[in-house]
Amino acid sequence: MVSFAPLRETGRLRALGQALESERDLAYIFARQEAPLGEGDLYVADDRRLERDMPHSINAAFRDPEWFSSKERLRTLAAYLTRVADAASAFYAYCGSGDVLDQRVKLLQRNAETIFGRLFRGGRVMEELNRELPDIYWWNYFGPAFVKKWGSRLDGLGVRQESTPAGARVVWATETPSVLDPRLKRLEDYPWKKPFYTALGHDTFMREGQKQRSTGEAVPDFNAHRVAAGTAPVSSVTNGRVQSKVMPRVVRLRDLRPEDAEFEEARADLIENEGLDVRLTADKALPIDEVVRWLKSRNEIAVRGPDERGLIVYRNPDTGVVAGFEADLVALRLRLPWPRPNFFAREAMAVLVDLAQKFELRLPPHPWPLRELVELWEKGNVEAVRRSREALPSMSPERSERWWLYQSRRQDLHRRMGEEVFVPTLVAVAPRGRTDDLRLHITWTDASPFVLPNCDLVTLVDGRRPSAFKVRGTATYAAVQKALEPHLESMSVDGLGTVGLLTPTRAKEARRAFLELPTGAFDHVEVAPAKWVDVSPPDRLDVFS
Repeated sequence: MVSFAPLRETGRLRALGQALESERDLAYIFARQEAPLGEGDLYVADDRRLERDMPHSINAAFRDPEWFSSKERLRTLAAYLTRVADAASAFYAYCGSGDVLDQRVKLLQRNAETIFGRLFRGGRVMEELNRELPDIYWWNYFGPAFVKKWGSRLDGLGVRQESTPAGARVVWATETPSVLDPRLKRLEDYPWKKPFYTALGHDTFMREGQKQRSTGEAVPDFNAHRVAAGTAPVSSVTNGRVQSKVMPRVVRLRDLRPEDAEFEEARADLIENEGLDVRLTADKALPIDEVVRWLKSRNEIAVRGPDERGLIVYRNPDTGVVAGFEADLVALRLRLPWPRPNFFAREAMAVLVDLAQKFELRLPPHPWPLRELVELWEKGNVEAVRRSREALPSMSPERSERWWLYQSRRQDLHRRMGEEVFVPTLVAVAPRGRTDDLRLHITWTDASPFVLPNCDLVTLVDGRRPSAFKVRGTATYAAVQKALEPHLESMSVDGLGTVGLLTPTRAKEARRAFLELPTGAFDHVEVAPAKWVDVSPPDRLDVFS
C-alpha cells in the first residue's frame, strides 16, 4: 500500500492503527507469533520526502498460505485490507500470492528487451507508479484518482468489485490468489488479465513489450493522488536541503540490535530496489555452505544468510557496499542495487569473479568478464539516476573514488600504524545541509598523532577524554595541511599515492599549530556511507527537471 495522505495530522495515525488491529486473526501483522505467521514494515514519510515523491508505504507478508484456503478467510482478508487502505488514504494497493509475485520478477528479467538484459537477467522489474502499475493481482485497490481518471472503464472488470467509503474501487481479478501457472512464458498469457489490458490500456501494466508512457498518461500522476488525499500538489522537484539526520527508512514495530538493523536495512534494499541480476551456472552441485564460508573469510566483510528466501547478504561496513547472493543447486545469482556510487560495481563484481573462479561457475559469453559486468551495471545505474524523481545526494566521481579507495584500506592502515596513531574515518558530509555537492570530512582530536587523508574539511575537537570533548569548529583541509607542513611526514598507500602522517614524535611540536588553526562554524550534516550517486553532471541534467 502506498499513500500521500497527511498521516501526521492529529488522529490519522490512531485511525490507521485501529484499522491495523481491527481483525483479531490478522492484527499485528508486523511481528505475528501465531498462525497465520507474518511480518512486514510500516514507513511513514516526513513532509519533505512526500514532496519528493516518496510516499508512505505498508508492506506485509503471511507465511501460512494454507491458512487462507477457505473462501470465508479470503473474504475476511480482503475486507481487512480494504479497511487499512481506506484508513491510510492509499492511492494504490494490491495483494497476491508470493509465487505469482516471484514469477513476475523472473519473467520480466528473462524477457528483457535488450540482448544484454536477457543474458544477465537485467530486465526492469521495479514499477514507476506515476507512469504504470506493476501487474494485475487477486486483490487490487485503486484510489480515488484512478476512479476519476478511468471512470466507466473500470466497470465489469474482474470477478467482483466494490466501492469503498474513501472513494476507492476494489477489484478482485480472480476468485483466489492461488492462480500460478508455471507453464506460462509471459505475464500477458494469463487470460484473466486481457480484459484489464483492453479496458485500461496496453501500457498501463508492466509486462513484456510494454512501452512506458510519460508521467500521468496511463495512470494518474502523483499530484492527482495528493489532491485526492487532501494534500497540496507539488510544483516541481528541487535540490534537496538536509535539516538534520535522515529519518530511518523503515519504522519497525520491534527493537533490533544495531548490527541486526543494518542487515535488515540491507536486505530490504536488495529486495525492494531495482538493480542488476547476474546469474552464474555450475556443472555440479553448488555447496551453499562453502559459498557462505568463503564470503565470510574475506577481510572485514560482514555476511549473513541464507535467509528464508535463500538470500545471502554481503555488506562491507567500511565502504557501505551491499550485494545479495542467491544460490541453488546449480546456479548462483548476484543482486546489485541501483542507484548507487559506481564503486559498488567495482567491489561487488570483483567478489563475484573471484567466487566464480573458486567454485568453477560460468557466465557466458566470456569466462570472467569483470570489465563488461562493471560497465553493464554502470549503464543501468545511469538510467536509474535519470529516472529518479528524488533529489539524490551527489558527489563528484573523483571524490567518490577517493572515499572508496581510502575506506577500503582504512583497516589495513590501522593495523600498519598501531594504536598510537589515529586513522580517521572519511565521512561524506553536506555543507550547510546541501546534498548536491557532497564533501569529504574527518575529525582530529587534541593534536593527537593521526593520518591526514586528502579531504575537504577537518573538524577540530578539544579535550583529552571523551567526557571532556568539545567541538571547536571546522577548518579546511588546505589550512590544516599548510599549518602542519613542517611537522607532517609522507606515507605511501597503495591506490592512494601519498598521505600525510603526523607521528607521535612530531605531534607534541605540532600542538601549537593545532591550537592556532582558524576554524569556521560546524554546519555540515553527515550522509550515510555510499548513500549518494557519482554520475557525471552531464548525465544528470534531467534529474531535477
